[in-house]
Amino acid sequence: MEIGTRMVRTLGAFLCALVPAAPLAAQEPPASAGEAAPTPVQILLRMERAYRGFGSYRDTGEVETTILTDGGRAGSDRPFATAFVRPDRFRFRFTDTGLGERSSSYLVWWDGKEVRSWWDAQPGVRHPASLREALAVATGISGGSSMRVPGLLLREELGAGPLLVAPERIADTTDRDVPCYRIRGKSQKTPYTITMGAQLLTVQDEEITFWIDRATYLLRKVEEDRTLDTYRSKSVTVYSPQADVEIPPSELAFDVPAEKP
Repeated sequence: MEIGTRMVRTLGAFLCALVPAAPLAAQEPPASAGEAAPTPVQILLRMERAYRGFGSYRDTGEVETTILTDGGRAGSDRPFATAFVRPDRFRFRFTDTGLGERSSSYLVWWDGKEVRSWWDAQPGVRHPASLREALAVATGISGGSSMRVPGLLLREELGAGPLLVAPERIADTTDRDVPCYRIRGKSQKTPYTITMGAQLLTVQDEEITFWIDRATYLLRKVEEDRTLDTYRSKSVTVYSPQADVEIPPSELAFDVPAEKP
């Protein structure tokens, strides 16, 4: 079990080290005459525009990660939940289950003026300097879920969203009976190197696929497959999103457990 935990933590460090992809052009290119379907760049830009326009948003989801090595495999499931009311009410929480017999939760809260975070592995309320700082801390251990959709909702506060390098459109399909576009690409050109502690590793290849609701442009699934020097990582992030719905105060509360005396 300890070996599996170390392997999952290694993946977390890898995800933290990833450099965000360069943003796409600010202007959506016009469709050519007679074009039957939108291009991958147009689809990604329409997704960005949709998230910028939502007055409220909520989701629940889970990141399922597997690390494959010559010595075996290890995995974890990391459920998460996001709640947002424009312009500045935000809450994100995830739980890391890849810790053997225990789990660990991390919570980020923001009201436009103050940022608070809490992690049960290091009890105590913290006050990060920015929302970006609070969410970036959790990028690896949350399987990327702390930054991906929040980055779409809050581009000014968090920077560019999860755009892809050299995106291509692959066959449409359905996710839980919802028709979806599928866009495949990379976070950056491969191979590229990352630093994890004292180690320098090379990402030999990677493939990232977005599943995007054709009607609403909500992101419903992300599949990631990476090959490194010494192992391969595979993850699937599944979202159950809702936009422009009423968000009750309880879903936006900084509801950390009371500390024991």
